[in-house]
Parts: sequence; C-alpha cells; structure tokens
Amino acid sequence: MLNGRIPTRLNALYKLKSKEGLVYRLANVSLLQCISGNVVQGAEDMLRIGWSTWEESIVVPIAKVEGMAHLIPLELEESWLVNNRIDLETWDVLYN
Repeated sequence: MLNGRIPTRLNALYKLKSKEGLVYRLANVSLLQCISGNVVQGAEDMLRIGWSTWEESIVVPIAKVEGMAHLIPLELEESWLVNNRIDLETWDVLYN
C-alpha cells in the first residue's frame, strides 16, 4: 500500500555547515507503522498508521524524504488514516 515507503512524522529540518564548507541538509523524523498490517481497513477503506514501538527519532538526509501524506486523526496524537482519496489538484483547490 505504501510501495515500500516507511511512514514518518517530520519533527524538524536542519542545515549544518562543516568547517570545511560542506553543507548537510537533514530531517529529524519519528517512525510510524501500519496498524493491523499493510492493508486498508474499515468503512473508510484507508490505511491506518500509529506510533512505532521504536520510540526514538532519527536523522536522515532531506533527500531521503520522498513525499507527504494527508493524515486524518483518529485518536489525538495516537493514530491516523492515510488519505488515499485526495489528489494533488483537489488538494490545491481546497488548501491554496
């Protein structure tokens, strides 16, 4: 359903410069996981995700972030539905 992608929650973006002038663009993310496997559920027919059992956040290169998802909260800060019904054109009409 997620095409091999790992759902995460973005916490912060960083731009670091080394003494040698190298620039690192990094993202701090918290891992999420699919609830009840990688299958759509319920009347909504959407994937449910929640916090991973691995509670640490991780830092990855921003280039590793492949996209964003519209999440619909189910339980406050505990679980969400991944909205697979909205396309980019509809998103732009609603939110721009």
